Amino acid sequence: MVETMGLSRTKIVIAALIALAGVTAEGRAQPLVGATVGISTQGAGDSDMPYLGPPFGGTSLTSIVMLDVPVGRTVSVGGEASLASSISGEQSARVAEGSAQFVSTHRDTIVSADVKVGSFAGRVRAAAVGGFGAARRHTSRAGIVGRSFSTAPGASPFSQTLNTWVPAITGGGDVAVHVAERVAILATGRVHFLVDNDRREDGVVRRGVSSMVVRIGAGVQIGF
Repeated sequence: MVETMGLSRTKIVIAALIALAGVTAEGRAQPLVGATVGISTQGAGDSDMPYLGPPFGGTSLTSIVMLDVPVGRTVSVGGEASLASSISGEQSARVAEGSAQFVSTHRDTIVSADVKVGSFAGRVRAAAVGGFGAARRHTSRAGIVGRSFSTAPGASPFSQTLNTWVPAITGGGDVAVHVAERVAILATGRVHFLVDNDRREDGVVRRGVSSMVVRIGAGVQIGF
């Protein structure tokens, strides 16, 4: 069910971006497509030992793909998808079979609709970014149920996967420096606030990973 919802929401975002580009292609607005690569950083979340812990965070590679359509000299609308590779940490938790010890890997994929306010004329263009969308939080765990990470007598394999979708609020900025008529070098910075208290219904911490994600990158922007 979660995977189906995620796929449906992704299709809706892609369809909206294509429709937006098609509408503006018939008018005077020039759609801008950009892509960047960089780093994603998020801190450790809450600790809930002995139920789940310790918390973990980390830094990984990230990529942002975006579409912007200027609707005036100072405003543009569009959307973006922000991806990142996984971060990982060693954790333990109480489970039905006993005490589990495992390595958790986690990544957040964020899609959002954005409004940008700034300068969209001249060689150097800068804009503040605000947006709202959804984030897919994916966590997988692999380890053992037993006394240690060693192959202790009686230990059995343990694996678990968590997939959830949560609302996401985005803020940040873009700077584009034109090197040709329709080509610019693009620098981006984003702060994503995921509306997720990372708690199960019984109050126990779900992941132990921060719900705030910072991503910066550089790439290229092309006008059509």
